[in-house]
Amino acid sequence: MSNHYVITLSRQFGTGGRDIGKSLGAALGVPVYDRELLEEAARTYNVPVSIMERTDETAPSRLLEALSMNTPNFCQLASAADYSSIVVSDTTFNWQAATIRSIAAEGPCVIIGRCADHILRKRPHVVSLFLYADYEYRIEHICKKYQLSRSDAISLIDTTEKQRARYYKKHTGREFACMENYDLCLNTANVTPEMAVLLLEAFVNNQDT
Repeated sequence: MSNHYVITLSRQFGTGGRDIGKSLGAALGVPVYDRELLEEAARTYNVPVSIMERTDETAPSRLLEALSMNTPNFCQLASAADYSSIVVSDTTFNWQAATIRSIAAEGPCVIIGRCADHILRKRPHVVSLFLYADYEYRIEHICKKYQLSRSDAISLIDTTEKQRARYYKKHTGREFACMENYDLCLNTANVTPEMAVLLLEAFVNNQDT
C-alpha cells in the first residue's frame, strides 16, 4: 500500500469476521485493532477496560456466559452490572471514536467494527469493508465455533445482531447492514476464509491503481 490506507471491517455476527480481519492485517503487514482498541481507549482515559467492554457494540462473551449458565432471559444481562453512575455509553463511544481517529493517524491498520467506517468517513484513504453471510451458514459457524446447540446459536446470533444494529444506529443514524455504507461487501458463505483474505487484500492494494 503506497498510501496510508486504513481498513475498517464491519461484519454480521457468525461470518468469521474477526479471524478474517486478523488474517487480512497479517497479509498486509499492518496492526489489527479489535479488543485492542478498547484496551487502548481504557489506557488513554484511565478507566478499567471492563467499563469499555460493558458499553461496547456487543458483548457476545457475556451472552455465551449466560448460555453456559442456562440464563433464561438475555435481558437479565442488562442489569447484571450498572455502570451508569460511573460512565455512560455516549461517553465511552466518544472515547472510542477519539482513539479510532488517533490510531488511524498513526499509520495503516485494520479496525474491526465499532462504527469505524462512520467515524472515519471523511478521512481520505479509508477503505470500508463489510462481511455478510446467509443465516444458515452463520448458525452452522457459531455452532461449531462455540460448540452450541442450534437453538442456542440462533439466540446468540439474534441477540448479538440486535445489539450491534442498535449500537450502530444510535451512534451513526444509519442502518448497520446497509451495503451502500461500504466500499466492498463480501459473502463469506461463498468463499473459504483464505480466499476471503486474498480478495480483500487485492481490493485494498488496488486502491492505488
